Amino acid sequence: MKKLFVVFAAAATLTIATTASADTSSGTLTVTGTVESSISLTVESAGGTTSGTGTASATSALGSISKYSSAPTGFSLARGASNWTLSSTVGVKVNKANLTSTDYTLEAQLGSAPASGITWKLNGSTLSDSAATTLTSTGTYGSTGSYSWDIVVADSAAAAAIDNSISFTATSN
Repeated sequence: MKKLFVVFAAAATLTIATTASADTSSGTLTVTGTVESSISLTVESAGGTTSGTGTASATSALGSISKYSSAPTGFSLARGASNWTLSSTVGVKVNKANLTSTDYTLEAQLGSAPASGITWKLNGSTLSDSAATTLTSTGTYGSTGSYSWDIVVADSAAAAAIDNSISFTATSN
């Protein structure tokens, strides 16, 4: 019995000693930051065979186009006496976060000078590579604005690529 008591006493002493001598440490993480307002712009739709919709970098492929062939997917074709026009729409959506602005201004500009005999238009305004054109000064956040898109090709234009890009810029009001 004495041996059993000594074993229990030794076990209790080790348990108390282990608990009493446990090491501890503490630390603090200080977090700093500032919430900033932001807006995002996405191209939601466009004529042609379009990829990348829902992002800020969509691509529209028209393929080979001519006055007397069919219009590319999503376009209509109007033949004039000295030119022809491909018409479609472009859908642009602007979202906001942490911003009190109630609307935005949307501008568009060509990425490079258009090929000779080619005119690019959005909402009836001729686009250039040297100055931005205002499409709306009262855009509604969260909804997709639809803008008429025309590519006018003069009959005198050279048979060549008309490749270009349209840069959209949204600015909160």
